[in-house]
Amino acid sequence: MPTTNYRLLVSLKPEQKERLTELSTQLRLPRAEVLRRLMMAHRLPDPTEFVAWQGIRDLMKVNADLARLGNLFKLALDEEPPESLIKRLHGLAAEIEATQRELKAAALDIRALVQRGRT
Repeated sequence: MPTTNYRLLVSLKPEQKERLTELSTQLRLPRAEVLRRLMMAHRLPDPTEFVAWQGIRDLMKVNADLARLGNLFKLALDEEPPESLIKRLHGLAAEIEATQRELKAAALDIRALVQRGRT
């Protein structure tokens, strides 16, 4: 099917081409899309958002690992270990839950900052 898009030839100096390539790499967009967005005065993504979202993903992975660890502790408690071990496991389980709450709060804070930066 034929396209209605037009192809343009743009001449750039080497340093301009290098800057365009650098910008497209940072924004994770093709060079043509960067030029298109600049021409139409559309907002370009903020490269720091990528870092923030990756941080949120990393926090959620740690949170999932902690949840698995907590489940293993609960399984260990179900097997009726000695009383001293039960107290230690309960303490560790409480620490895991507290850490999970902190991780979730941090992820929500980061997300709010990223979203606030978009507006």
